[in-house]
Amino acid sequence: MAVEALVGEALSRASNAEALDLALQVPDFEATPRLSYLAALACARMGAASEARSRLAAIDTAALDPALAAQVTSLAARLAKDRGDAREALDRYREALRLAPGAYPAVNAATMAHLLGDAATRDELARQALRLAPEQGDHWDWASRGEALLLLGRGDESARAYETARELARGRHGDVASMRRQLRLIGSAHAVRMLEVLASAQVLAFTGHMIDAPGRPAPRFPAALEGEVRSRIAAEIRRMPGAIGYSQAACGADLLFLEAMQDAGHETQVVLPFATGDFVRESVAFAGPGWVERFERALGRATRVIHATEEPYLGDDILFEHASNLIQGMAMLRAAELETRATMLAVAEGSGGAALGGTAANVRQWKARGGEVIELTLASAGARSAGQAPMPGGGAHARRVLKSILFSDITGFSRMPEQYSPRFAELFLGAARASLDRLAITPADANTRGDGLYIVFDQPSEAADFALALGEAIGAIPWTELGMPGATHVRTGLHVGPVFHTLDPIMGKPTFNGSHVNRAARLEPIVRPGEVFVTHAFAATLALGRTAHRCEYIGVTPLAKGFGSAPLYRLVRA
Repeated sequence: MAVEALVGEALSRASNAEALDLALQVPDFEATPRLSYLAALACARMGAASEARSRLAAIDTAALDPALAAQVTSLAARLAKDRGDAREALDRYREALRLAPGAYPAVNAATMAHLLGDAATRDELARQALRLAPEQGDHWDWASRGEALLLLGRGDESARAYETARELARGRHGDVASMRRQLRLIGSAHAVRMLEVLASAQVLAFTGHMIDAPGRPAPRFPAALEGEVRSRIAAEIRRMPGAIGYSQAACGADLLFLEAMQDAGHETQVVLPFATGDFVRESVAFAGPGWVERFERALGRATRVIHATEEPYLGDDILFEHASNLIQGMAMLRAAELETRATMLAVAEGSGGAALGGTAANVRQWKARGGEVIELTLASAGARSAGQAPMPGGGAHARRVLKSILFSDITGFSRMPEQYSPRFAELFLGAARASLDRLAITPADANTRGDGLYIVFDQPSEAADFALALGEAIGAIPWTELGMPGATHVRTGLHVGPVFHTLDPIMGKPTFNGSHVNRAARLEPIVRPGEVFVTHAFAATLALGRTAHRCEYIGVTPLAKGFGSAPLYRLVRA
């Protein structure tokens, strides 16, 4: 399949990050206007509006065929609509309609006229959209028909058109999300009711108990319950119009969930907390070779396998908590793209428990954030409650801890004249100190060297607040007075991960080290000046809390010094 077709197929599944990554893998893809347009569309669907605008601006619409020029112009109109400029959006949709007459630009122009309070123009454009929508069209044509009928006050006909659009769009979660976004924009009572017709795919963060280990004193998930639990999971999934699942892959509930999802043809994203071999030994193999085979088969059928950390387990239960955080945060990020809310599906024992990353803890945390939980209790399936056992291999103390790691430096520092060094240190480090003080943040650790900052925070929201405040403070420094270009700026990278809490014997103070510190350090050199880049782990963990920030997906990007590639986001204020 050609790359353009692969990108389009990923977009239709709402795998927008995958679509952007596929486009970016093509050398000089900017020279292919359609690929550039699809990359911009992927960015727009992920909420990365500034990235989408910059990609669209590089496309010369005058050199395109009318159909592609109309698509590019319509996307520019959508971006104007998203930032609340209905007038510009109306003008651009009308231009797209002129370039290539079709129901899509016509009905979008009608909706913009509706938002501007111009009923006459709205009705004229809505009727034009109905004339242009083909009787045997695709899901977009039927959605345009439904929207036009809605604007004209013909609610019953609109519902029937949207029902047809939903059936034709089966499995195209991204396309349905776009339709739902338009209905929310219209905002009328009829539009809100149509959201029920256009039900979105259910994004599931899964958590569940492992099958009982041999010799477990009090049964919790005995092997005899496997068939019943499998049936109950499958029944829940059948009730959903579509599903996208995030889960670990331990023997027992995790693998039953993955198998049910994959048998139903749904997307599955598997998050492993540490190295695969260690995970199999700790969380699969004790149940027998059959479960190991099922683990390997589930990973082979998964849409994607993500390692929360690629390093060994080393008995650190905090790695399970990190993986659980990523499952929940990634589900929230994906649900936001689909104009819906993620739900936790849990196979739980029915009583409390405090194991790090354990099922009971995951359910409690999800509920504390106001999330909905579909809970299938093992107690009701016949198991005896015995409390939650600790995660395998756990000890009284986890040697690794979860921290948010920041690296920053100033672009062009090495070219600064020597005589300005004292003044530079005063301004740069003073700005960093003032930013910490203003935000009332006390870092867990901090080091400086020249123009470099290395700071460790307890919470991702603290790191995000400081990174953006630092950028604003650095942007206000009169760099030309230090013999440097006026465009001089700070670049910052942020990452979350499990790190070792150790003692620095030279400085005589606590510090943090490990592979995740190295990963954060390899991110900062590739950041564009004036911006803050974050890893997928940081974006997902940040999404778990109440935050005034938004993460815009950039794509899978090579890290510095041959440290591999990683999916990256740009941090901005919400």
